[in-house]
Amino acid sequence: MQKGKASTTAGDAAGARALHTLFEQPVILDDPFALDFASPNFRRIANNRLLRFFVMRFIFSKIRPVAGQVLARARYAEDLLHEAVAQGMAQYVIVGAGYDSFALRNPSLENQINIYEIDHPDTQASKRQKFEALGLETPDMVEYAPVDFEVETVADGLARSGFASDQPAFFSWLGTVPYLTRPATESTLSAIARFSAPGSRIVFDYLLPEYCIPQEELKTTKALKKFTEQRGEPLIGELVPQELPAFLESLGWRLEADLDVEAQAQRYFTDRDDGLRPWAASRFAYAVAP
Repeated sequence: MQKGKASTTAGDAAGARALHTLFEQPVILDDPFALDFASPNFRRIANNRLLRFFVMRFIFSKIRPVAGQVLARARYAEDLLHEAVAQGMAQYVIVGAGYDSFALRNPSLENQINIYEIDHPDTQASKRQKFEALGLETPDMVEYAPVDFEVETVADGLARSGFASDQPAFFSWLGTVPYLTRPATESTLSAIARFSAPGSRIVFDYLLPEYCIPQEELKTTKALKKFTEQRGEPLIGELVPQELPAFLESLGWRLEADLDVEAQAQRYFTDRDDGLRPWAASRFAYAVAP
């Protein structure tokens, strides 16, 4: 992201959630707050039927599977989180939280978990401003933990918060790894593992190298790379599935699941007739700190 500005992709992700919630069925992730946090362009699209038809039919058609990825990755992380909370997990850390609305959508968890939102100070300031403009109050279970990722780690942000490092926590790290160099990904996963209690869990999505992507899906990936680069947030981080177990083990994690496009489709995209599908270049990893 650009210094002094909130992440543009955070607003785009909120826009994808908003358009899906408002205009597509069945709903993979129901986010009634997403439109309030979406970028101005997405709000214009949502509020103008003709513009929405033109944009969705002709402009976003090449990268529509990416919208499916945004929805599925959030749903997958939240499904696993709810399982963890049912088992007694009481801390939830959202790394690169952006305009996440989980706390607003789950008020019943107020007395069950503490949520720590980790993100760049500029993005968090933008989110607070949106809350104020909408007349919303940050839920009591949420604590903001600002981190300048250029000079700090997730552990630095958590150390300044009320996070209990001697208690296990659930981490979601979505929509971020594809924008990072491999050393940055390694240092973040390692820092989280070192700062977390045994039994902690993490979900993150990652981008496949182009040689691992089916030929017929490459066009979508190339279109997205162009789209994000134009916004100053290029896709530069890639991981190889066959190397993932050893990669995570070296950083203090044990791989529990690695959802490929087929598993995502079976889990979240059955019985659809609107063409929405997952993105073949993206997979979801779920790991545990032994």
